[in-house]
Amino acid sequence: MNSHSGTDITAVELLDGRVVSLRRLGGQDSDAVLALHKHLPDQDLYLRFFTMRPAHLELLAHQLTEINGTRCAVGAFDADRLIGVTNYVVSSDDPQVAEVAIAVAHDDHRVGVGTALLEYLGEVAISRGIRRFTADVLATNHLMLQVLSDAGWPRKRLSENGHVLHFQIELPRHPTSAIGIARRRVLADRKDKRVRHRPNSAQHKGRNSGGA
Repeated sequence: MNSHSGTDITAVELLDGRVVSLRRLGGQDSDAVLALHKHLPDQDLYLRFFTMRPAHLELLAHQLTEINGTRCAVGAFDADRLIGVTNYVVSSDDPQVAEVAIAVAHDDHRVGVGTALLEYLGEVAISRGIRRFTADVLATNHLMLQVLSDAGWPRKRLSENGHVLHFQIELPRHPTSAIGIARRRVLADRKDKRVRHRPNSAQHKGRNSGGA
């Protein structure tokens, strides 16, 4: 993948064997983005927006699909169904820093969607001169904390405001260092699962399952 136009598509195999497509979002995706967020259960909405009743979902869908120099959003598609979105917004104080957020359809948690999206977004960000991501994450949002860990990028917790953790994530210097990690990981994890579930396998017992 050599450019970052809205038509760039990357295929990723998830832990459950599905192959999904990752691509930049545009105006034609606004309805799908809105539907994804409207169908999130209350707990997922709370973890994403710190409230169960976000009042700005229509505006958010418009902003996420608006193409400009300070915002970018990437979607994961299972066939034609949008199952996850990640986006960044460039800081007004530092053009090399951007705040990142992720939302994944509830039924598609724990199969690698968030990690793949974050790595793809990281590639786009690096190509645009962004050096760091920041993220505000509820301490109870274990899935998001796992995604940040799985990406493998250096990160540090800058502050803690009640139950909200503020992270700074250092991005790789080159776009090619950001993408592909998730694809290799999910394939390796999938092979490991097949080995562990193979009858009479020496590795069948005493192993913990992993992955997010």
